[in-house]
Amino acid sequence: MNPAMRFATLLALAAPLSLTLPAQQAAAAPVASQQNFKAFFSDFRSAVLAHDRARVAGMVKLPFKDFSEGPVNRSAATRAQFIANFDKLFTPGVVAAIRTGKIRAFRPGSDDGEAPGPLMKGEYLLNATDIKEQLVFSPKGGGYVLSRIPFYS
Repeated sequence: MNPAMRFATLLALAAPLSLTLPAQQAAAAPVASQQNFKAFFSDFRSAVLAHDRARVAGMVKLPFKDFSEGPVNRSAATRAQFIANFDKLFTPGVVAAIRTGKIRAFRPGSDDGEAPGPLMKGEYLLNATDIKEQLVFSPKGGGYVLSRIPFYS
């Protein structure tokens, strides 16, 4: 077989392999799971209870939005703003809910489908006693982040 024919044959054989590579990579991509959330929340809990503002800020999706329409807006566009709002966000009620692990997952068929409201598929809610202090954790890159304070209508 001449070199041009050999090259054409190798190219034809390689094409199907290169077309399947992205699909294989997508299938191997990390998927957020309950186990991933438990690991994230354990780290998050430790950071909050230690008042490690910088570590907590590294676990937050920015901009962080406060949709609660409460008396204090705890939104933060930057890491520095989030750290400045730390005490407004992590009140004694929020810290108590974090300490006791009052978490619930998205429940299909509930009012959780309101976007950017309570929860969407794959998300978890810190179920604080005061609904204006609840926190939403969202999947990101196979892990989780604190993403927002939800609203309820």
